[in-house]
Formats: sequence, structure tokens, C-alpha cells
Amino acid sequence: MKKEFNELLRRCFVLGLFLMFMGIQYSYAQQTITGTIIDENNSPIPGANIVVKGTTNGTQSDFDGNFSITASPNDVLSVSYLGYAEENITVGDQSSITVTLREDASLLDEVVVIGYGTAKKSDVTGAVAQVTAKSFEDQPLTRVQDALQGRAAGVTVAGSGQPGAPTKVRIRGVNSITGSNDPLVVIDGVFGGDLSTINPNNIQSMEVLKDASALAIYGSRGSNGVILVTTKKGSGKAKVSFDQFVSFSTVEKRLSTLSSAQFAQLENEEFIANPVNDPVDAPYSAGQISAFEANPIRYQDLIFKTGITNNSQLSISGGSDDGVRYFLSGNYIDQTGTQITSKYNRYSFRSNLSKEFSDKFSLAANVTASRETTVNDQDAFSSGDGSGILRSITWDPTAPVRDTDGNYILRSPREVANNNYNPIRRLELSDHEFTSDRLNLTLNGKYNFTDNLSYTLIGAVSTIHSSTESYRVEGDFEATGFVNIGYNNFKNTSHQISNILNWNKEFGKNSLDITGVYEFQGARGLTNGYNVSDLNVPGLYLADDSNAENFFNSGNQSAIESYLGRLQYNYDGFVYLTGSMRVDESSRFSEGNRTGYFPSGAIALNFGNKDFIQNSGVFSALKLRAGWGKVGNQNINASARFSTNSGTGLYTFDGVTSNTGEVQDQEGNGDLTWETTTQTNVGLDFGFFNNRLTGSIDWFNKDTEDLLLQTIVPGTSIRNFINAGEVNNTGIDFSLSAAIVQTDNFSWDATFALSKLKNEVTSLYDDTEFIVGNAAGIGGGGIRLNVIKVGEPLGTFWGYEYQGTWKTNDNIPVDGDGNPLFQPGDAKFALDENNELEFRTIGSGLPDITFGFNNTFNYKNWNLNMFWNGSLGFDVYNQVTGTISGNGGNRSNLSPTVYDRWTPENETDIPRAGTGNVLNSSRWVEKGDFVRLSNLKLGYTFGEDIIKGVSSLQLYVSASNLLLITDYSGFDPEVSSNVRTYTGETANPDAGAGIDAGAMPNPRTGTLGMKLTF
Repeated sequence: MKKEFNELLRRCFVLGLFLMFMGIQYSYAQQTITGTIIDENNSPIPGANIVVKGTTNGTQSDFDGNFSITASPNDVLSVSYLGYAEENITVGDQSSITVTLREDASLLDEVVVIGYGTAKKSDVTGAVAQVTAKSFEDQPLTRVQDALQGRAAGVTVAGSGQPGAPTKVRIRGVNSITGSNDPLVVIDGVFGGDLSTINPNNIQSMEVLKDASALAIYGSRGSNGVILVTTKKGSGKAKVSFDQFVSFSTVEKRLSTLSSAQFAQLENEEFIANPVNDPVDAPYSAGQISAFEANPIRYQDLIFKTGITNNSQLSISGGSDDGVRYFLSGNYIDQTGTQITSKYNRYSFRSNLSKEFSDKFSLAANVTASRETTVNDQDAFSSGDGSGILRSITWDPTAPVRDTDGNYILRSPREVANNNYNPIRRLELSDHEFTSDRLNLTLNGKYNFTDNLSYTLIGAVSTIHSSTESYRVEGDFEATGFVNIGYNNFKNTSHQISNILNWNKEFGKNSLDITGVYEFQGARGLTNGYNVSDLNVPGLYLADDSNAENFFNSGNQSAIESYLGRLQYNYDGFVYLTGSMRVDESSRFSEGNRTGYFPSGAIALNFGNKDFIQNSGVFSALKLRAGWGKVGNQNINASARFSTNSGTGLYTFDGVTSNTGEVQDQEGNGDLTWETTTQTNVGLDFGFFNNRLTGSIDWFNKDTEDLLLQTIVPGTSIRNFINAGEVNNTGIDFSLSAAIVQTDNFSWDATFALSKLKNEVTSLYDDTEFIVGNAAGIGGGGIRLNVIKVGEPLGTFWGYEYQGTWKTNDNIPVDGDGNPLFQPGDAKFALDENNELEFRTIGSGLPDITFGFNNTFNYKNWNLNMFWNGSLGFDVYNQVTGTISGNGGNRSNLSPTVYDRWTPENETDIPRAGTGNVLNSSRWVEKGDFVRLSNLKLGYTFGEDIIKGVSSLQLYVSASNLLLITDYSGFDPEVSSNVRTYTGETANPDAGAGIDAGAMPNPRTGTLGMKLTF
């Protein structure tokens, strides 16, 4: 027994020694590790999870990103945070560790804004495209719209190179013929935003709602799509960011025209060809022609110049431990355009403040203010004879801007070329200034009654005050109607109150989310001003003594009250159901027609959580979606249902004296009601290789009926609005994102977006097959360039079908007496059965396909971004080239094609000398297809050790519009002119899409910039 006891004691002693040794070893190996978690911009990340891998030993980083944890040298620390790729760090002999987390492409977009709330991307049942700040931060931008271009499938963006000019954004085609097709912009929950006034650096993300199941929650304002803009909020340690860039812009291309000497020689030849003229009296001498050859006058060089843009941005953001978050931003843009005397500048300020008072109550207040000023926008001038660019291109190339005494030459001394007033003088003497001030205040309060029930109140007020001070010199001071002076003042105030109640609950595998909304909005606008003409005064403020004064004022107000119910159900992360009903009541319609009902429903099946997907080794996500819904459009003037008069009527009681009086200009229609769009969408979301490759594809069909159509009462000039006609849009949206290469030192990320669209007018009214559009041709004469026709898309061109020239051996038709109707060398057009010229549809300005391809390369501290975009399957009505070839306002032929005109010895397809030029014909319709290298940027980011106190410094160079691949002969196939109607009003930009009457081209721009973070 004693022996056994001693053996037990020995074993216990050995075990004790072993345990003591192990304890000593463990106490020696375990140590306290401290560290900091930061992002790629060296900003701290609070709340990051740090766990010793394989254990439950873990902690979180504090407000400044700091942490402390006990670990041994062989332990691996796993560091993770939502939206960032996980990092695994072996402790080794380190006692202090700095961990940099990088954004994970597969996790970053996990949460999207869906309107009146947010949702995980995997839970979304509708067609929603998201554009985050990261996707466009590598492109120096002054316009938010450019951030959408080519980055969101189903969205088309078309603008011009004019500083401050509006940019056209369309989502899944166009619906309305005479109404607005602009999408609704909602900024931080507030309706009626304007993308052009937002500083791109203030945007966190933009969600584009495209199908009716996503749009129906916005009811009567959702038919053209909705863009939800979320601005940045502060968090973490205080951060100061300063961005500065300067850009230099030029219009590189020059259109082909006759030189000064060539034009003079041609004028001489045509003069001498007339047998009644004496060659001695030819307009130009040999000496003058020689002088033109030595010193040609190039008006394209005179109208264009190098534009310079300075953009400065300062922001301060951060948060505190007591729940305060702040983001303050100021931006200043100063831009001179590429057309002489054109300018634009904008001041903007944003303050986003929020405070979490407790787990139950939080409050946020947003304030934005901006002032923008545009000077000498070419669209502000009369354009009946073309834009300022077109007038310059077609002005007398043998006449200088000024004479030898330094005075402006008013007209062509020889009354040749376009015989209009000096286009350079017009711009240099004019001062047309538009100024717009905006102030928006938003208060957002949220109270959580329980973990499942919350109430949100959004209150917003907005005011816009804009004014136009215009002094436009259109011609001679002594001539009637050619000095126009005016002042216009516009004020608009609007308000919004949104009450949002949300309840959500999980029951085992079931999840339910119910949202109820009651909201109302109102707006009131006032306009007043005056204009005068025929004054020989040098400026605006001297225009107080004229017999041609015209004072005017007008106003309108509208209101809308809305109710919304939305239910979202999720079973086991597999079946998702969404249903909503919105009821809108609008004051724009008469009582009895004011209420519109807009239902929607959607279903999604998420196979990504199923074993056969997770174990496939290929798929990492797969979701099938389908949705249907109705949305409306009320985008007409608030007075459209009323009869109105104008004080422009003239009547004589004695047969001699004219008296001004009231005349009806609009016939009211009390039966007006909503324009309604019904849309069906089927989509597929997918991911491969652990979401290294993700994408989506959607098919949609939109039918818009009861169009709010402006017509003319037969036999009068009185307009009226009716509900008539239908338009169909059907197409496919496709997007793809890939993290192609991901290594420690090098990464390559790419996104691709493509949309295919077919637009068709399916019916009009009273069995009408077509309506001739109101886009006026150059030079007047009642020429119309567009048509709205059943079976054709909106934006269809109208004119004669050009078939070349009549040749000597052609069977030329004859009249009743046997005389030929045409001569060899005449322009040949398609004829009807009576051998008369026949108007036909000759092209369309709406693209079939639009796409964008964005690539970002990172190598250590170097960054390279390359963004391409393009459009295919559309035409351009090139009125510029047509006008250069003569006509359109008594213009001479300035085209080099005159050297290849039809002659008996050379029977070409260019009409012979002496024949007129028809501008509204397919001769001037060209394919507009293009591919553009929109942005190429190279940057280098320095670390925090470069300058004391600076956490990040990036220097970069960038080039925009660096390469344009197209067969279009004009300046730029992507821009459309702001076409005027035959009555002088602005034509619908979609019905007149693709018409180039001298639009300002997008310039080529080089940029130098820096981004500095403290």
C-alpha cells in the first residue's frame, strides 16, 4: 500500500511540475496586443471585430479605431467589419499592430435605399440600380448626371458642353409626348431635387428605381423613374478633406468648310458664269484672294476658345461618443466655356447633422444652400437661323470681325454666306445672366417605440429664387427688334411632410416588414418681369424709356396628398414577396378625377442560400425576380385644366387704330386625369466565384396610356390638353461587376452596364395616325423636323427621302403636257403616286443600345481609372452640315463638296450648281453610333508620413472625352440642340431628340487635381 501511495505521490508531483511548467510557458506566451483599425484613407474604423481565430476571445475597436486584446505569438487575429474584406494577422513578435481594411466589392453594396427605408441587396425584389461614390470618385466631376452615365443599366444621359446647361436623364426610355420625361429626384427622403445643383462630392450613393414594383410607392410621380440620392453622413474621428482641380477644355474638331480663298474663288466663278456679268466686276480681286490664302479668316477658331474650370471642395466630417454625427461641405466652381463669353459658377454648402439622444430617439437636420450663375448660354439667344456656333461657321469667311478702324462689321460687305449679323459681335456685346438661389431645410426625426415598431417624421421646406437679366444684341442698334432687354423674376416655395410608420418582426423562418406612409406636398410659384426692344442703349439698366415695353406676371400653385401601404415578406431567406398600394390626390385635376390608385406586387426566389448553389463551386448567388405595377404622371402645368387668356390680342374698332386686348390662348379641360404607366419586369441576379463576379439581367415592358397630350383646337391657335394616345417601351438591362484581380499589391475591378430599348407610339387620338411635330427647321419657312407617328418611336425625323441626283439616263417623270418635272443633276427625292414630293419618316434620334465600361486598376499607391461609354442604333439630323451646304436663311454654299457637284461629265449624287438645298431631307440624316473614352485618370496616393498631420494625399491627372470613335461628320453625335418650335417656344427635348442645329459639343478636357485628407 505504501508503495502504491508513493507512486501516486510521485505521479502527482510530476503532473504538478508539468502543469506549473505549462502555466509558466502560457503566462510567458500570452501578451497584450494593442492596435488600430483604419480604412484605405487612413481613417479609423470604430466597431470593427477583432477575434483570436478558433477561440471566443475577442473585442471591438473603439471610437478612434484602437483596440487591445490578449494573444500569443502563434495566434491569428481575424479582423472584420461590414463592407470590408476580412484580414487575418499572425501575431508573431508584434505588440502593436495597424490593420488596414479594404472595401469588399461583394459586401460593399449590401444595403440599398428602396424608398421610405432600406433593404439588403439580397432582399430586394424590384429592379434597382445602385451607383456608389466609389464608382465615380476617380472621375473629376462638376455634374452629378455624369456619374450616372454608363454606370446604371437602363439610364441614358445626354448633355452638352455648355457650362451650366441642363442635362437630360432618362430611365428606360421616354413615355410622354408633350409632357416632361424627367425622373423624380428624391434627396434624403425629400421630393423634387435637382441633380444639377448637387455637389458630386456630397453623394454617398444613388439608387435608380426602374420597374413599377419599386416605383409604385411614389405613385403619380414615378412613371419616369426615380433617383434616390443619399448624401454623406459623418462618423468616427474628425476628418478634414480638401479637393481641388483645375481643368482646361477645348473643342478640338473643326468642321470641313471652304477656306476664305476657296470661297472667294467660288463666288468669282459663279459671278462670271452668269453671262450678264462682266468678269472685270468679279467680287474679289486676285490680290485679295492671295491675301486670304496667306491669312485666312477662320470663324470656328474665333467662336471657340480654351475653357478653364476651377473646382474647390472642403468638407469636415466626424462623430462623437455621445451620438453626434456631422458632415459639413462647401464647394465652389468657376467655369469659362469653350464658346467665347460663356461662363458658369456655383457656390454650394451642405450641413448634415444628426444626434442619437437614446436608443429610442434620433434627430437629423440637413441644410443646403446654393447659388449658380450662367452667362451667355447660347440657347438663350434667338436660334431661328441656327445657334451662335452655326451662325459663325456659315458667316462670310472673307469678312473680318472688325474693320480697319476697329469697328464691328455688322453684315457681310458683299451680302454673301448667311448674310446674318456678325455672330462674334452678338456675343461680345451681349450679357445674358441667369442666377438661381436655392435653400433647402430638412428635419428628420425617428422614434423607436419598440425594437420592432418605429415612427419617422420628415419635414422639409425649399425655396428657389431665380432671375434673368438679359441684354441681347441680335443685330443692328438702329434696326427694329434687334436689341432685346429683359428681366425675369421667379420664386417657388414648396413644403413636404412625410409620416412613416414601420413595423418588422421575425417569426422563426418568417420575416415581415410593414410600412405605412401619409404625406402631403405643396408648391407655389410666382413669375413677373418685363422686356423691351428697339432701344439704342449700351446696357440693361438703361432700358427705361421705350415705346415697346411689355410687363407680365403669372403664378400657380398645386398640392398633392398621398397614402401608402407596403408589405414585405421573407420566408427563410428564400421566398420574398412585396406588395404596395399608393393613393394620390392631386390638385392639378378636377374634383372627381384627382384620385389615382397605383398598386404593385413582386416576388423573388433567392437560391443563393440553397445547398446545391453553395456546394456548386461556381455559383455564389442566384435570385429570380418578377414584378408588376402601375405608376402615374401629373407633369403638366397646374393651370392646364383651365381656360386662359393672353393680353397679346390686337383689334381695331375704327379700322385704323390697333387696340390691345385679351384673347383666349388655352381651352380648359375638366376631364383631365392621370397619365398611367403599367410595367412588367422579370430579372435574374447572379454571382460567381464567391461573388468575385456579380451581375443582373432584366427584361421589362412599359405601356403608358392616357397621355397628357397638348393639341391645338382645329381652325385656331388655341392650345388644349387631352388624355389620349399610348406609348410602349420594352427592353433589356444588363450589368456585370468583377473583381478580376485581387492581390496584395495589384487589383483590377471592372463594371459593365448595357441597355437595349425599343420605343414605339402605339396609338394617338381620334384614329389619328401621325402628328407633325413642332421642332422648327433652320431659316423658318414652316419646316418641321419631327413627327409623332403610330408604329414609330418618339424622336422620329420627318422629311423627304433623298435618293441622290437625277442622272441623264434616268426615266425622269413628266407632267401632263409631257414636260420633265426634273432636270439631270437635280436632287432626287422619293415621290408619291402623283409624282409629288412625299414626306416620310427618315430616322430616329433615340438609341437602341447604350452602354458603359468602367475599369479601376490599383498597384501599390498608384491608381488608374478608365471609363468608356457609347450609344448604338440611332440617327442624327445634321442640320449643321446641311446649312453649310447652303439654304436655311439665304446662305451661300460653304461646303467643300461643291468641288464634286453633278456635271454632265461627272454625274455624282451631289446636286448640280444652281439648285436649292432642302434641309428637311434624309440627305442630312447620319448614323450617330459612337464609343467614347469618357475618362482616363492616373493618380498617386502618398501615405501619412509624407506630411505631418496629413493622413492621405493624392495627386492626379485626368483626361475626359479623350477619344471619340464615330462616323458622324458633325462635332458630337451625343448632344442634341435645344430645338425651338415654329412659334419660338422650346420643343419637347425627346420628340426632337437627335436634332443637331449647332449644339455645343462636349469638349476634350485635361485636369490636374489633388485630394488631401487630415
